[in-house]
Amino acid sequence: MLVGVPTNTPMPAATAVGAPTLADLLALPALAGARLVPNDADTTVAIRALVPLDPGSPDEADALVIAPLGAADVPAGAVAVICRVAPDAVPDVPVVVIAAATSWSAVLTAVSEAIGSGARTSADAARARLRGPLLAGEGYAALANVASDMFGAPVAIVDPYLDTVGAVGVNEAQVAALEEAVERARSAEPASAAAQFLAADVTGTVREPIPGPAGNVGVVVVWRSDSLDLVERAALAEVVEACALEHARDEARVQTEARLRGELVEELIAGEVVSRDSIVRRARLLGADLSNGAVAMIGTLRNPQSERAPVDPLMERRFLSQVRAAIDLHWPRALVDWKEGRLLVLLPTPPETADDEAGVDERAHTLARRLLTATKETVPGLAVTLALSRHTAEPEKLGAALDEAELALSIGERLGRHGDVVTFEETGTYKLLFQIFADRPQELSAFYEQTLAALVRYDEQYQTELVGTLATYLELDGNLAATAGTLFTHRHTVRYRLDRIAELCGLDVGKSDDREKLSLGLKAMRLLGRPVRTGPAEKPPGRGRG
Repeated sequence: MLVGVPTNTPMPAATAVGAPTLADLLALPALAGARLVPNDADTTVAIRALVPLDPGSPDEADALVIAPLGAADVPAGAVAVICRVAPDAVPDVPVVVIAAATSWSAVLTAVSEAIGSGARTSADAARARLRGPLLAGEGYAALANVASDMFGAPVAIVDPYLDTVGAVGVNEAQVAALEEAVERARSAEPASAAAQFLAADVTGTVREPIPGPAGNVGVVVVWRSDSLDLVERAALAEVVEACALEHARDEARVQTEARLRGELVEELIAGEVVSRDSIVRRARLLGADLSNGAVAMIGTLRNPQSERAPVDPLMERRFLSQVRAAIDLHWPRALVDWKEGRLLVLLPTPPETADDEAGVDERAHTLARRLLTATKETVPGLAVTLALSRHTAEPEKLGAALDEAELALSIGERLGRHGDVVTFEETGTYKLLFQIFADRPQELSAFYEQTLAALVRYDEQYQTELVGTLATYLELDGNLAATAGTLFTHRHTVRYRLDRIAELCGLDVGKSDDREKLSLGLKAMRLLGRPVRTGPAEKPPGRGRG
């Protein structure tokens, strides 16, 4: 989203940035004795570049062309010519004819210094104008506003993720062209997105990277149909420097807050004795209100095709930025942290719903769903998994809430629920089995062998669907007709499969104790990483198998 002055704001006239005029150059001692052709030519034109007569070189705007023997054809962009031989015909631009005894070395040195002085003046003036917004902490939008005024052109500033953080005077067509270039750049590897953007063809723009300690941290975009001259380049360099300072300040603030958040969250997770007043006070310093408790949320960002593959740090930071923006909008005053590839969030209890725990839990679940939707396009190809604890009213017990969310996340990942929202409440008996699995995995494996292993081996050998039938039957509370309808098969076939299950594993679904063991066996199977498919077979209805 573009921020800053609306696109229908009239553009200001370009601010003078100290370029010398032709009259200034004629007043230089090195040009003493020079004459002007025609003698009534306009000498108020600004000189921003000094170039030799070179038919093969690119055109430069507001250039003084050095042509010792004269110039029959003046290059486009030239505003004056300096030579030793007077032209035969009246030229289109003023011509400065130096005296026969004048040294070219003295002329070139004096003119170069005058133009360079204009660049220095431009840089000083730009630095002075940018200092105010920087000191006031007004952000990128204010810097873009100053830059737009200096260049008399629309300006946009994009961050390392190519999100626009400040823009002034940009119309709809320019917005569309910018967004198209950003999308093309983002299709590349995240680490090279900024380089791709700088190389993209965005007609009528000048783009300058914003350098940082570890690479570019953004880009300044100026809409200009012509290139910037030396004087304007000096001003642009100051804009870039101001943006780099703004980024460094943001980074310092973010790092400080992250350290303070991390210390508080680590103490809660470690179960250290932290008083209620201390938790509430420290959270308030970070902009979070935990006085009425909170819901804990933990999330991961992973590649579902290769979970061990590291996620690009730039992608992680962009994801976290989007998460913060969404939470600030839907759940203000939350505490958000990122540590070792995990998103850690404490969602404070809204004062108006402090007595409605179910309502707080439901609101947290809705927020988690919104986060999945809001970040889907931010991290293409990656899966965001979020886990929620129950609402905890006591701030000093938020460590337990973080433990609940951590357990729900671990169970959800074991069950293959990547890219989903998992709540502690819905884990049910899984959390009991998971504790056994975490402490004594051999016991869970042994229980699986005692319950479902024989069915799995039978299905694999004879291509039957006993495990899937059992899972569907139990999910539908033992309703034979509903199971048959779900599996697109006859009730007699379902009954036959259930009997076969009893024969193979010695457990009868008609007995409550056996049914409970079979249900736990299915959960153990899932926790051990063995998928259990339920639902209709992948074949036309009516062609059931035993």
